[in-house]
Amino acid sequence: MRTPHRHASPRRPVSLPAPLTDWLLVTARGVLAASPPVRSLGILADPRRRRPRRAETTQRLWTPADIRGADAGSGLYGWQPAPTARRLPAQPQQALQLLLSGLGALIVTSIVVLTAFFVIAEERRGPAGGSSAAADTIGSRAVDAAPLTRLEIFPGPEIQPGFGTTPYRVSLTHVDTDCALGTTGELGVVLRENGCSQVVRAALVAPYGDYRVTAGVLNLPDAAAAAVVSDDTEALVESGRGSFVALGAASGGVAGTSPVQVGWHPVGHYLVYCVIARPDGGLVTDDDPHAARITEDLVQGYLTDQITSTRRIDP
Repeated sequence: MRTPHRHASPRRPVSLPAPLTDWLLVTARGVLAASPPVRSLGILADPRRRRPRRAETTQRLWTPADIRGADAGSGLYGWQPAPTARRLPAQPQQALQLLLSGLGALIVTSIVVLTAFFVIAEERRGPAGGSSAAADTIGSRAVDAAPLTRLEIFPGPEIQPGFGTTPYRVSLTHVDTDCALGTTGELGVVLRENGCSQVVRAALVAPYGDYRVTAGVLNLPDAAAAAVVSDDTEALVESGRGSFVALGAASGGVAGTSPVQVGWHPVGHYLVYCVIARPDGGLVTDDDPHAARITEDLVQGYLTDQITSTRRIDP
């Protein structure tokens, strides 16, 4: 088909029948209606030529869902998603909490136990500076003038050397101004010469093998006299010329001449001692474990503690 604007060479008109003319006109109109529109330049539109697109001036708005779905390594628009924190599994967290709770409870329990231990030790030792204050108080009978009483040293039917220890049973107590009554041989003379004014004694049954024990306190003028008597007692006992004696038949039927073991120690202007005998009257050897324990309980422990605690003078 040719364009309507181009004209063929003039030809002689041919007359066609009317029906054929009408058919050709209708056909031409249908073809023109089906053809693409013609530009204003008068050129027939080429169906293969397409109108060039204009560059898009709009950008897509990215939603948070798009961003979350984007690959973290894509670097979309220069944006990098922040790393998300991963929670630990529930079971390891619970185990860690239980472990920390148990550790805290253990620390608190240890502190409580140590505190109780130090409080008890402090009570037994006395307040700070108590040792020096007690030494000043009981260093001389001129300061510590009141005589000892039975209840100060042996206040009940039992005595307990220390916290949690098995008590000793008290079977008899005795107080006298004649210190020689508690001795044999030359020791009585030494006590009189050094001004001993009082002896306080008790017959005890030890919790170790039912050993029979006599525990006593001698009251001397001052610490110097107590030290002299302690040294002289050592010489007399080693030579067999004098010693301490058990509290008669009341101490379980053990005679004063039975083979016994003795121990003593000066405390201020006092001298504390004990006499240990076996219940069967046998020899108490130097390596007897019961005798060593009894001496530690009574001489180094109970008697010393009783004197320093009851004879402390408040300022």
